[in-house]
Amino acid sequence: MTDDVLLHAHELSLEYLDGSRRVRAVDEVSLTIRRGEFVGLVGPSGSGKSSLLFLLAGLRAPTSGHVELLGTVLPQKADLSAALRRRHIGFLFQEPFLVPYLDVRENALSHALDAEAEARLLTLAEAIGMGTMLSERPHRLSGGERQRASLLRALANAPELVLADEPTANLDHITGRSVMALLREQTRDAALLVVTHDPDMLDGADRILFLRDGKLQKA
Repeated sequence: MTDDVLLHAHELSLEYLDGSRRVRAVDEVSLTIRRGEFVGLVGPSGSGKSSLLFLLAGLRAPTSGHVELLGTVLPQKADLSAALRRRHIGFLFQEPFLVPYLDVRENALSHALDAEAEARLLTLAEAIGMGTMLSERPHRLSGGERQRASLLRALANAPELVLADEPTANLDHITGRSVMALLREQTRDAALLVVTHDPDMLDGADRILFLRDGKLQKA
């Protein structure tokens, strides 16, 4: 594997039972993401996009196949890959999972790994209009503000790879574009994989991949 490869997925599959029906959410997906790439992932609802992101991040165990992050195969159990994931991956969930009793600053720094994280946080917060909200608790934020707070957490450790699941879904178009611009700026020397239903948010993408029925193909 070449030095610029950050992540490689080899024939990933994910199956689960939905009642008596067996669902194959991800079907033998192979994917390589290189440093500096901006990759878009699109497809119909229920096509397996979020499931694929969870597999790539090591948050779910594949039924078969494996993920290599910087040449290291991620363990099957999510807790065993936690340290590696926090060091190298920023994950932005479709729903902003913020700890309710922590303020925005505390949420963003909850997994901070170095002394520079807070300085990065302050710069990022100003860039996305959250500079005056760092002491607010999640229940006092709008849906869009909670999503931006989640963005701060995803970027706090300057990850080498950001996986973003519908990062602009709760934002107006202008704010969404500004968030995407920030994501691209912050991952210029890293890599960015974005799941979205809005093609406008993928302007300038190096590649756009299409997922249907768990199978990956070029859009």
